[in-house]
Amino acid sequence: SPDAAAATAMGSARVPGTEPEVGASGTTRSSRGGARRLRLWAHIYLHMQVPGFDLVPRLIGRGGCNMRRIAEQTGAKVRIRGRGSGHLEIDGEKEAPTPLMVAVTTDKCDAVAFRSAIDLTLQELRNVEQRYHSFCQKQNIQHEGPCFSVGLLPENGKEILAGIIDDVPQSNIATRQR
Repeated sequence: SPDAAAATAMGSARVPGTEPEVGASGTTRSSRGGARRLRLWAHIYLHMQVPGFDLVPRLIGRGGCNMRRIAEQTGAKVRIRGRGSGHLEIDGEKEAPTPLMVAVTTDKCDAVAFRSAIDLTLQELRNVEQRYHSFCQKQNIQHEGPCFSVGLLPENGKEILAGIIDDVPQSNIATRQR
């Protein structure tokens, strides 16, 4: 499934026997080694790809201003990943073989920042969605279905984001244990 591929590419898939151990510092250590901070995360899939509409630059903003504003206000990492992102992940040579998405992550202990980051990201997506519909109308392009949808979320993600993502379509697999 696209979400399973996205999970693997984004590092959220688990190999049996490699479940993390939580340390006192709020980091995890897998049996493969290496420490990682516990995080809240969401994948929001983008469905506004037509020739001539520069989705990624419009979403990122001039000089990265849109993503930087969200990061500065919330402390979240907001990244555009997947096919069409222009971000070369695989050996620095290829885009991840996943659907185009916005990946939002924050420290797990900061649900307020996570809610705020998702809210600001959805506001930006709605602004871009209006421009996209205007572009499609001028180009006589018919768009069917949602312009974006929520994909992978942590197990408690829907609860944390209640009231924020209620009107956003969900992808097939909307939650995943992490």
